[in-house]
Amino acid sequence: MNTSGSYLLSFMLAVTLHAGVVALLLHSWEPERNREVTIVEPLYIDASVVRENPHRAKKEREKAEADRKNRIRKKKEADRQARIKKDRLAKAKKQAEVEAKQEAERIANSRIREIPREEPEPPPETSNEDERLLMEKALALAIQDEQEYRKAVTDDEKAMAYVAQIKREIGQNWSRPPSARNGMQAVLRVFLVPTGDVVNVTVEDSSGNEAFDRSAVLAVQKTERFVVPDDSRQFERNFREFEIVFRPEDLRL
Repeated sequence: MNTSGSYLLSFMLAVTLHAGVVALLLHSWEPERNREVTIVEPLYIDASVVRENPHRAKKEREKAEADRKNRIRKKKEADRQARIKKDRLAKAKKQAEVEAKQEAERIANSRIREIPREEPEPPPETSNEDERLLMEKALALAIQDEQEYRKAVTDDEKAMAYVAQIKREIGQNWSRPPSARNGMQAVLRVFLVPTGDVVNVTVEDSSGNEAFDRSAVLAVQKTERFVVPDDSRQFERNFREFEIVFRPEDLRL
């Protein structure tokens, strides 16, 4: 009996002790929600790799290509329109020129038709005396022409005589070089003064052989003076300057 009472007393003391401890704990505890929580963020660098969205990149490329093609198409269309405009302007200009020309011709033709035609004047009546005078004048002119012709023939005959004399004198002074061959030809131009003296000799057309050309020039220079006509008009026309052709087989002036 004493044992049971001791056990009960011990149990009650233990319960009382635990209840006090629990009450003390409840009195000192504060809810977590009333406390301020300070979060310290760590210092670090987040390195991330930016990757291109394949689908978006494709869309952008397609749009850029479409824009480029659109620009090209617009440029071609603008060029085509410019060519069409240019052709139209050219055709319009040509048509205007044709119409202007036709109008000018029409006006000119109308003016020609408006100009009254003048009747030709009848030839003046001539008397027998006038006819006689006209016939005498015509006869005098015919006689004058005949005289001038005869004089020209005579002058030419005289000139040919002087030419023949010049050829003989040059031929006598010409020593053909050993290298001269048939087919060679040298053309010289000779300059004279009214006294017949030679003042200059030039090679107009070379034979291709220096010795042959030099021999021809020396032949003219050796003569020094030619016999020429006293008539100044004939001298100026035929002998002031003339050409002479040298060939091994003959000599031509």
